[in-house]
Amino acid sequence: MHARIWTAAVAALSLFAAASASAQPLRVGKPTPTAYSFALMEVGIQTGIFKKHGVEIETITLAGGAKVHQAMVAGSLDIGLGSGPDWGFLAKGAPEKGVGQMAGPLLNIAVTVRNDGSIKSVADLKGKSIGVTTAGSLTDWCARELSRRQGWGSDGMNVVGLGSPNGMVSALMAKNIDAMSISVETTLDLESKGQAKMLVNFGDTIKTFITHVIFATDDMMNKRPDQLRGFLRGWYETIAYTQKNKAETIRITRTITNASQELAARIYDIEMPMFPTDGHFDREALKVVKQSLVDMGAVDKVPTDEILFTEKFLP
Repeated sequence: MHARIWTAAVAALSLFAAASASAQPLRVGKPTPTAYSFALMEVGIQTGIFKKHGVEIETITLAGGAKVHQAMVAGSLDIGLGSGPDWGFLAKGAPEKGVGQMAGPLLNIAVTVRNDGSIKSVADLKGKSIGVTTAGSLTDWCARELSRRQGWGSDGMNVVGLGSPNGMVSALMAKNIDAMSISVETTLDLESKGQAKMLVNFGDTIKTFITHVIFATDDMMNKRPDQLRGFLRGWYETIAYTQKNKAETIRITRTITNASQELAARIYDIEMPMFPTDGHFDREALKVVKQSLVDMGAVDKVPTDEILFTEKFLP
């Protein structure tokens, strides 16, 4: 009798623990506050898509990709929304993996300069300063890749980490930097105000790439796999929803991006083709990203797939 009571008690405690774990909000980090790519998560939150899959999200904004992965290593985040070049942190031993491709072609980053004629072409950038968020970030990779493609090597421009888009814009306007590697939406906003202009849209030249990745910590994968699967189902269902509901997507993302209605519509049209609805990694694009890690000096040799990602949690 006592054994049956003890067994029932243990079972009840196990159910309680499982329920508590499932109710625990997911701490999801993003590297910048207003970027459209990460604002799409808010669509899934506000429409109840994530909730339908049993997921509650606590969104945490950090200053750049490096900060996101530092927070994941420290156990302050469960999931991180980052960039393909962020795989460099995993190649160096960060206890996490990419669990889904978030965005493919590089359509959302541009080289932006002041609208004063000081920089007229890409050739004018040699030896000049260009702002990025942080070392190893997507904006950093884009700047250095542009330099490499011009034949200048990775350091043909003076790359300056400034921590946030606002910091980059302030530095550009104050003439402390000559250019910035920044989101297309920020660029379009500055153009509409006559303050800056787009010099290069990276998507025009870099067409095979994995721009954004969803990362999960080892703890998240090992201890809360069902919640991770719920998040991924919610994310890709959200993308499918946004592709069919332009007006509602614009309405919700504007609360994050602070874009005007006209600007938000332009951003939607330019960037939505980036986002897949299944999350499986494009193997050809993966080769480009892995080689870029070597080119940037993040690793000495091309890392193996097993170090970088898993697809076992995808819907």
